[in-house]
Order: sequence, then structure tokens, then C-alpha cells
Amino acid sequence: MEWDEYAADWDGTVAVQEYALAALGSLEVLAAATDFVLAGARVCDFGCGTGLLLERLAERCAHIDAVDSSPAMLDVLRAKIERHGWTHVRLSEEVPQTGEPYDLVVCSSVCAFLDDYMGAVRRLVSRLRAGGLFVQWDWELDPDEAEPFGLSRDSIRAALAAAGLVDIEVATAFTIEVEGETMRPLVGSGRMPVG
Repeated sequence: MEWDEYAADWDGTVAVQEYALAALGSLEVLAAATDFVLAGARVCDFGCGTGLLLERLAERCAHIDAVDSSPAMLDVLRAKIERHGWTHVRLSEEVPQTGEPYDLVVCSSVCAFLDDYMGAVRRLVSRLRAGGLFVQWDWELDPDEAEPFGLSRDSIRAALAAAGLVDIEVATAFTIEVEGETMRPLVGSGRMPVG
């Protein structure tokens, strides 16, 4: 999929806005349940798009690396960063391999589109500090669809476990109604072991 062509109108799409708000809500619930503190966190937002989730994290987090392969999506986000004066948000088309480790890595509706999902999760998790949190939201695979798309619960668990995460959870993240369609994406999460 060529994401650049969607960039200009992405933020105006009701479904996309609702999804970002619901993802943030599920992240807040997960953080509370796992005693994870968002305030002051160092974050990697992988597949950030135009930054709809990032916008909601930027006021709480100390540093965010916003990563996306679409230059046009990053251009939209760059304008937001300048408008808000966020000096703690850095844009990149690739995950930085140096620098302080992350407290949190988020991947909102991106992993199912990756050619090497398991490899990407391993690389992202390798940048987490001990006790750091990895969270992804993705569409659940329905093998009975004419054109199956998404990730199964088992494939998410397997990828997170293979990357070395513990306390792995996979569940329905939220349910929202958008334009007559019910959306029930999955959330997969895990922590880097401590010690």
C-alpha cells in the first residue's frame, strides 16, 4: 500500500480519529494495570503516520521518536510538531539504533502490513530498556475472508515471545462503531524482563 497518497486527508477521516482515541484509552488502561508510567517516558512510535496517537502522548512523554516509511505522512506530522513547538519529538524513516533505550514502543495498526513482522518486533524490542513496554494494535486475521488480512492472536503471542518479552497479553483492544462498521482490533503487549 502506498501511504503517501493518504497523508493529506488522513487526519480528517473519522474512523482514523476514533481509532487513535480508542488506542490511547486502551494504552492508559494497560499502563494502569501494569504500573507503567507514561509521564516522562521515552517512546518510539513505530508506524506513526501523521501522529494522531503521538499527539496524545506528546504532552506526557519526555521524548518520542516518530518513525514512518511514508515521507508524506511525516511531512504532515512535521507541520504539527512545528505548530506545537515540540522539541522532544524527532522524526525518522527508520528506528534509531543508537541512543538511550525506550521505555515504551507503540505500533498502531502497522504490524499487519509488515513483510517481516517477527523480525521487526525483534528489532523494536531490542531497543527497550529492562521493564520497558511494547504495545501493538492490529486487525485480527479472519481466515474465512475472501482476502484474509491481519494477525492472529497466536502469531502475535509467538512474535512477542520470540523477541524475549514476558507478561504477554493479547486481547480485543476496544470496540468502536464507525460509519456503521464495528471495529474490534487486537492489542498485544509485553514487557522486557528485569534482571
